[in-house]
Amino acid sequence: MNNMDITIITDSGPHIGQGHWQRMLLFAWYCSHNGIPVTLMHKHGIAAPDGVSVRLSDSIPQNTSCILRDMRDSSKEEIEYLRAIAPVIVIDDCGEGRQYSTAAIDLLPNIYGNTANTFESTVPLFLYGYNFYQSLSNAPGTIAKDIDCFIYASTFDAALLCEALGTHYSFVCTDGRTFTTNIALSSSMHYSNIIAQSKVVISHFGISIYEAMLCGCHCIILNPTAYHDELSHTLQNTNVLVHHELYNHASVPQIMEIFKNFVEQAHTHVDTAHCIRTIQTNLKNFYDALRLIITS
Repeated sequence: MNNMDITIITDSGPHIGQGHWQRMLLFAWYCSHNGIPVTLMHKHGIAAPDGVSVRLSDSIPQNTSCILRDMRDSSKEEIEYLRAIAPVIVIDDCGEGRQYSTAAIDLLPNIYGNTANTFESTVPLFLYGYNFYQSLSNAPGTIAKDIDCFIYASTFDAALLCEALGTHYSFVCTDGRTFTTNIALSSSMHYSNIIAQSKVVISHFGISIYEAMLCGCHCIILNPTAYHDELSHTLQNTNVLVHHELYNHASVPQIMEIFKNFVEQAHTHVDTAHCIRTIQTNLKNFYDALRLIITS
């Protein structure tokens, strides 16, 4: 299996979020766990957490056989530079450089249409976050959904939503740094465990919505831009209820009506073992796709 030497280039931050970094961390962990040489490059030099035994570098090793770039919009010049070193696979890239890459893989919906080099997969390739996977791996096999709502408010002010939930519903809200809640939480509780325990998740379009759907949470997607809302429109999941809209404070009463309906139809528990199997299957599928692209 270890006939490839992969270099991953990715980033994270206020304008790009944590999803790209988290999913590439998980793939890097998968590679190292299976004896596949991998080098991880974060554009701004953030180190990998303990437990991810990968090479960290600020340059591409000479023996690289495949460059995996997960940083949204690329330029023609950047991709041509990278392709002079090794084949380049871009992930969720809508930039000008996409068409100059060896192949393009879309894990998220691509509303701009395929390019000639788009890799079409017949199996799921979606990559979930490293922290999400690791905490689920340490969770019980079945988790009861005993929290009414989890709000991941990294792109909007959730104060009015929290006030509306009030004493009628249990909720946990975070902006990615601090937590607000009306219930007692364990100091060791990770956000992925909170997702698993939640009946409804409220967030913007992003990796947290996919993680919530995997855990059988009904989802209310409150988006900061029309682009995010158009992406939300493409989501299809027969196991959960999904509502999306461009968020503004005036719509809180209508959102609460939708939320009440979603809570009444909520699942009672989540099978974390099934979630873990899904994540592991997708990781293998993704690696197999890279291998197919490079060797074909």
